[in-house]
Amino acid sequence: MDQPDQVQLKKSTGKLSIKAPGHGSYLAYIRHLIGDLARKVGFPDDEVAKIEMAVDEACSNIVEHSYAGKKEATGAQKSWQWKHRDPEIQLDVRAERDRLVIEIKDHGQRFDLTSYRPKELGERITQMETGGYGVAIMRAFMDEVQYSSSDAAGNTLRLVKYLKKD
Repeated sequence: MDQPDQVQLKKSTGKLSIKAPGHGSYLAYIRHLIGDLARKVGFPDDEVAKIEMAVDEACSNIVEHSYAGKKEATGAQKSWQWKHRDPEIQLDVRAERDRLVIEIKDHGQRFDLTSYRPKELGERITQMETGGYGVAIMRAFMDEVQYSSSDAAGNTLRLVKYLKKD
């Protein structure tokens, strides 16, 4: 897959750094890069698919929620703006001895992951509701999910997947 314009990419053995605009059109490329590294590290195809999906959900949430304007009482949306910065997603991915660590950073609106309580998944599925599955997918498919936020550093989502040896 060719590198899209406006993407900064640094690759080395077991390490990957990506900076991409915070727009949905870059998500397929990000998935491709993450999946490629996960395969090289030794994850089987089913685990690669889970890693790709978790990262895709995280990046989709950034695009859809972190960089989206908040709805006002009138229903109109304000455009996103943070210190005159364009929306950007940064991923730092590294393979360690027995795990893949993925840190996804943005400078959009904060999210309180610790107090987030989605509806029960079975109920959502029964009612055929769309959306709202991202955090559950990340927690189900990754071994560790941690989130932090600060004014200086922005938002960081840390996803870890352990490589299980047979």
